[in-house]
Amino acid sequence: MAGEDPLRRRLQDLPRSAWVIFSGMFLIKFGNFLNVFLVLFLVAQGFSAFQAGVALGVVGVGAFIGNAVGGTVADRFGRRTAIAVSMFGSSAATALVPLTHGLIATTALVGLVGVFAQLYRPAAGALLVDVVPEKQRVTAFAVLRLAINVGMAVGPLVGGLLSGASYTYVFLGDALFSLAFGVLALCTLPGGRPPLEAPAPQTAKGKGKGKGKGKGGYREVLSDRPYLLFLGSMVAATFVYGQSTATLPLHVTDAGFDNKVYGLLLGLNALLCVVIELPLTKHTERRNPRRVIAAGLALLGIGMALTGAMQAVWLLALTVVVWTVAETVYTPIANAYPAEFSPAHLRGRYQGAEGIAHTLGGALGPAVGGLLYSISPPLHWTACAAVAALGALLVLGANPGDRTTTTPRPAEAPEPVPAA
Repeated sequence: MAGEDPLRRRLQDLPRSAWVIFSGMFLIKFGNFLNVFLVLFLVAQGFSAFQAGVALGVVGVGAFIGNAVGGTVADRFGRRTAIAVSMFGSSAATALVPLTHGLIATTALVGLVGVFAQLYRPAAGALLVDVVPEKQRVTAFAVLRLAINVGMAVGPLVGGLLSGASYTYVFLGDALFSLAFGVLALCTLPGGRPPLEAPAPQTAKGKGKGKGKGKGGYREVLSDRPYLLFLGSMVAATFVYGQSTATLPLHVTDAGFDNKVYGLLLGLNALLCVVIELPLTKHTERRNPRRVIAAGLALLGIGMALTGAMQAVWLLALTVVVWTVAETVYTPIANAYPAEFSPAHLRGRYQGAEGIAHTLGGALGPAVGGLLYSISPPLHWTACAAVAALGALLVLGANPGDRTTTTPRPAEAPEPVPAA
């Protein structure tokens, strides 16, 4: 079994294209300066905090659209094409931000950045499923998260230094990192497109059981009831986890601590993810994925619910440990789980639908969480536990059944064969 192999051996066995995706993800998360510094830039330009917040919200709307469009582009035109279009478009739009004047024009432009910046995501996930053998997928998605966490931990520090000189450098730096991933993708990733139609697997009676002759496109994804249960669980998971940046800082302040304490708590979260997540997958990937995800969501709810009862720094740190362990338990499994549902010709759209679920949860979390917290903090933290429990119940019902979701390929050619 994959979990019995040494971690170093499993990492060495991952195909080259997977490492390209890991490297590219590190680049763009390291250089994700626009989201981090957009509000500060707009306020420095003379806009109000409310107007800057609206602009940042438009970026989120663009990300929602980008995930949906990206799934279609990945399936119709190929993974490499989708990633290249995403990175080059994002690079060009981001570089224009400091040159744009006026709230409407700037907001429209950053919305476009949001579309392009997320258009790659379904393609990257689908490509990992394409090239990584099934027994190694959880490990691959854990490495992907490691690249994300490291990039997001270090990148803002560099962005802060650039912003001290000029915000123009911030946006140009972001654009250059996106451009670098685009060039890397064009030069090293396999071309070609996935099959346009997947063969329907046969039952014992010889009747087709698969999705090869389904409705097609996102209609087929949205008619997949077990997958919709999984998507609902991911909305719940992201809603609850989003409180770490939405209402946790409010609780820290109400407890009498300053922003440094909050920063240390987030730093603890990032450090634990980097240290324990990859080794932990050696054990979790051998378990039933639905049960692992459900257990992780239940633990996430417990950790977040306990936050509201903690007033001392060390107790708050303990709750961070609890929900961070939960994050490292369920997230790699959940990232790989769409592959259990998706036929080869719809992998991009299935990945896109997962991205939409996370985007929706990410939008609802701060809005609803902030409202509940303003009404009653105890009610808010109890609601977090309830939402996480609901997510756990939903994912337990998300059974893909017996599906054929992989396309056979020669053992000596792990990469997709380019289209003629």
